[in-house]
Amino acid sequence: MYVNAEGGAPSIERRVRSHWAKVAGVVASGGVVSHKSALFGGPKDGMLVISHPTLTRRKVTLPGLTIEIRNGAGFLAGDMPLSQSGLHYSGRTRGLLENLGRKSSIRAGQEEVEHRLITTLNSSGEHALNAIRDEAVVLTQSLRLEAEAATLRRLIGELLGTHQRGELKTPEGIQVAIGKPVDKERIERFNLLADYLRAATLPRIEDTIPRGPSRHHAAFIESYFSNFVEGTKFAIEDARDIVIHNKIVESRPKDSHDILGVFRLAVEVPYRHSPPVAGDDFLPGLSEWHGQMLRMRPEAHPGTIKSQSNYAGTTEFVKPSHVRGTIEGGSRIALSIPEGFARAIFYAFLISEIHPFDDGNGRLSRLVMNAELSRVGLHRIIIPTLFHPQYIDCVRVLTRQNQPAEFVRSLAKMARWCAQFNYADLDLLLAQLKQSNALEESPARYQLLNVDGSRGLAG
Repeated sequence: MYVNAEGGAPSIERRVRSHWAKVAGVVASGGVVSHKSALFGGPKDGMLVISHPTLTRRKVTLPGLTIEIRNGAGFLAGDMPLSQSGLHYSGRTRGLLENLGRKSSIRAGQEEVEHRLITTLNSSGEHALNAIRDEAVVLTQSLRLEAEAATLRRLIGELLGTHQRGELKTPEGIQVAIGKPVDKERIERFNLLADYLRAATLPRIEDTIPRGPSRHHAAFIESYFSNFVEGTKFAIEDARDIVIHNKIVESRPKDSHDILGVFRLAVEVPYRHSPPVAGDDFLPGLSEWHGQMLRMRPEAHPGTIKSQSNYAGTTEFVKPSHVRGTIEGGSRIALSIPEGFARAIFYAFLISEIHPFDDGNGRLSRLVMNAELSRVGLHRIIIPTLFHPQYIDCVRVLTRQNQPAEFVRSLAKMARWCAQFNYADLDLLLAQLKQSNALEESPARYQLLNVDGSRGLAG
């Protein structure tokens, strides 16, 4: 006896939908689940399409399910048996062919076919698309889909760069054809963040730090923390000697230049207040910044896009082949976001989420964020050591759960915190940072305090 969640008998509609394969096997035994039903793994919007070699075209309407029977080829090479139902599923290539052609309620259409081809290319490589193209030639006569097979060959050729352009319809497919494939999941996440930022109420904290020593002191603190949280750790007094007195630590020359590299980009024109230009020039601009920042570390391939995937735990960042298209597309989304604080937050996540280089991505993301803030006269943001684990947790929530609120709130909190300090007197500034627990590394033991020693940072 079937029961529903309330303890009663389930509706007949639910029972039919749950057992659609058995039902369709009775109605059209020997048929093939085809057209859009094959692409989507069964009924789509309450419709199941069956191709059958002997039955004539008709529609069978049942509670919760409509079965569209079309006269067509039965079981072919590549088709897969559907359990004990007496049906088969269209194979991969057959399913693609059946969904091309004249627009129809039973076809998914070219854009969905393009999406499936791109997914196959990304997961299985060029040889998989070549195999589909070869299989289409074999299936064409049985399916009588010569025009559709020709379209499929042109789509594959264009995606592989062996056919003239013009056949593809989706922006994603066009990007692949011009050598700039995109990470669709990341683009969707960037759009989600952009939607949130357009509607969010964000603080506007003016930059009151004057040019001269105060600006240099602030840039030094920015560089110190940005490097420390990425593993380049110095006592703050030693880092002060490196930046303020240009005193390279002899035993750690590369680490010393890491501190100087971020400092220079934080204080020197044009990097301080001119983020890279969005679009086709964004990645070349980032590469120049990266080359300047890590120019003393040839092992980090300064200025060169990564050639192998990189990870944070089990999370894989954007594949090397997808970096260019994804970062260009993402940077264009930035232009639709209000300039200043909202756009700066977006830049920080864009670079962090893509991770376009082997090393230095976190530092670069914060530099570009701050360049946007400086461009419009807003206070730059520093992520102190004690707050960094909390900041990374907020990034993870956005990356893994598509929830941007905490990430945005964390940066707003740090913007207010940074604006409390007087950067004119470096000795006083360092003392205040120590008193605020900013230099500590254990959030379990310490709490980040305001300049006056009070608790509870403004969110």
